[in-house]
Amino acid sequence: MAELFHPLRRTVEHVYLTDAGGTPLVHLSRRFTSDKDPDLVATMFTAIQNFMNDSFHSMGIGDVRSIEMENRHHVAFGRGPSVLLYIVYRGRESNHLERRVTQLVQDIELRFAPLLKGWDGDMDRVGRLRDYLMKEWDLHPRQTPIESAVQVSVP
Repeated sequence: MAELFHPLRRTVEHVYLTDAGGTPLVHLSRRFTSDKDPDLVATMFTAIQNFMNDSFHSMGIGDVRSIEMENRHHVAFGRGPSVLLYIVYRGRESNHLERRVTQLVQDIELRFAPLLKGWDGDMDRVGRLRDYLMKEWDLHPRQTPIESAVQVSVP
């Protein structure tokens, strides 16, 4: 049964976590609905946020905390020294959610500092961080359409 959308309710659809350089670490999704590679999307969010922050800093304005897209979709940004967190949600814009993303980044930076500092690209080491974000946002790791089809066809 499809979830009904209410414009006053906020629904987190995607969570992307990258390292400070934009390397994807975690992607969680309410459902896999795009033919675009989530790692590429996460990398593009990093590039967009870096460009926007550089542009606005040169004008004496602070960091970009969110962007709004069509059909009541928003992206809330959180940046720390080691990670970047992007939350794609739909519904009414939420300053509360933006603050939550900022606080969550600070918590991730503290809680997972040894993992982040010594991360060598081994995705198996990111499991605890992924589990933490799954619990925080009540979302699941993404599955590609191919992975979903394989799971359905296996007896």
